[in-house]
Amino acid sequence: MRSDTAETAREMRWTPRLIKQLRGRRTQAQFGALLGAPKNTVWRWEAGLSRPDPGYLSRLSKLAARERFLDEWELVGSVKLRGDLEGARAAIAALFSQSVERSAGWLAG
Repeated sequence: MRSDTAETAREMRWTPRLIKQLRGRRTQAQFGALLGAPKNTVWRWEAGLSRPDPGYLSRLSKLAARERFLDEWELVGSVKLRGDLEGARAAIAALFSQSVERSAGWLAG
């Protein structure tokens, strides 16, 4: 039986950008201390030069869960992700047309 943390660590893809966002305003040394990692290791993760090993993935996920990192994240935008490709293409075309018309109105005014 797997723990929730192990499943979260596998499901969450810790990119350099997400690691930096989780670090927030903490220094790399402070963040590393929370994870039991040297600051140079945190720097390499954020620079994309290395990836966290499974032990650190678990610690990152535990910290993210504790801090409710990305819990309230919502997709922002005006195009729906679900649906058929033709519907999405039509929605994008309509939004683009509206944008062009609005810009033309501003330029003409």
